[in-house]
Amino acid sequence: MNWDIDITFAGVVAEQFDEYAHAEVLFYPVGGVNGLRMPDLTLGAWLETEWRLSAATGSAALNAVQRARAAVAAVRARVPALVEAKARREFKSRLDSMAMWLEDLPPQRGAGPDGSPAQRGYLAQVHLRLKAELLASAVTQPADQLSRLCAWDIGVRGRLMPGPFLLEPEVAGAATPPERFWFLFGGIS
Repeated sequence: MNWDIDITFAGVVAEQFDEYAHAEVLFYPVGGVNGLRMPDLTLGAWLETEWRLSAATGSAALNAVQRARAAVAAVRARVPALVEAKARREFKSRLDSMAMWLEDLPPQRGAGPDGSPAQRGYLAQVHLRLKAELLASAVTQPADQLSRLCAWDIGVRGRLMPGPFLLEPEVAGAATPPERFWFLFGGIS
């Protein structure tokens, strides 16, 4: 697996997280770096990258994570209210997207994780759900938003079919315990 995007994004986080924390926008555009398209900078995007890189081996990944962790910790210590407010806004925004997807999901068809339109949509939701999981662990979220996440989980669990790990096999080691990351395994019908 090529870890270049994750390692590069961790470098972006190390350099730009303070700027992001003070910016008005929630999804801070990064654009391209060294020919690699970067995701928008958010705490959730950083947490997913950190989670992914926890499965990587090699000093480049370790160094990138350590630099970014130090930068994020420094900003959180300096302006905790800014970072926490953004994390809560991001959590709600991701939940809004997840809820719309679940509401628009066609009725159950009984098919397995076969690449059907519903399954392809689920693959995109997995990344949102992962960010929500990591954000909820990093910053206390309002009870009403956590209830919304529980409702989404119930709706998805009712359609979940056991199956293989959905992301790159190289990051599967980060998905522990599997009970916490249940949404990364299988697909929906």
